[in-house]
Amino acid sequence: MVKRLRTHIEDIQMTDIVDIYLETGDFHEAVKQSGLPTHIAHLKLIKSGCLKIQDKIQYGSRTAKLGGMAEELFQKYVPEATDANKYFKKNNPVYDFWFDGLTIDVKYSSLHKKKNGNSQHWQFRTNGSQDFIVAFLERESGLELDRPNILLIPMQFIEAKKELHISQSGPWFQDFKVEPEELQPLLKDYVQLRKDGLF
Repeated sequence: MVKRLRTHIEDIQMTDIVDIYLETGDFHEAVKQSGLPTHIAHLKLIKSGCLKIQDKIQYGSRTAKLGGMAEELFQKYVPEATDANKYFKKNNPVYDFWFDGLTIDVKYSSLHKKKNGNSQHWQFRTNGSQDFIVAFLERESGLELDRPNILLIPMQFIEAKKELHISQSGPWFQDFKVEPEELQPLLKDYVQLRKDGLF
């Protein structure tokens, strides 16, 4: 009995949940085939960076859900972008989307209010080697992704920062805020600059 159990555990360890998930494209099916407990499978898939947007929304923490919903919103505004987690190989935590040669990481931040005053800000991580960060910022507390503010930030402007703190009156917000309908045309302009060797 102990030997059989040990063999079963070794079989589970040999089964790569990430490979199964990439083959099936279905979270439930991958968990079933792998024999792993759901939460272990979920943790492994989050770490690998290959969870599809829908799976992030359905199975992640609230933060992961909002991040996944921000990615969905980006896909809506830039339909020609390719979801890197869905179509490219596993272990691609560097960026979320590929757009004709450009790499884009999508971020979400809720609105943070200081306890001792009226000042408000957003914050998100900026590490990675992507070309752009597209940040969806909660417009007002509780609105989440209902008409969020959107920033399109070329990574060339970010110097060795691990996290950006953004206020509504600050230069990041004033200089990089875009409307949803501007996202794809602006990215296309950058694609052309890249093709011309200027970016």
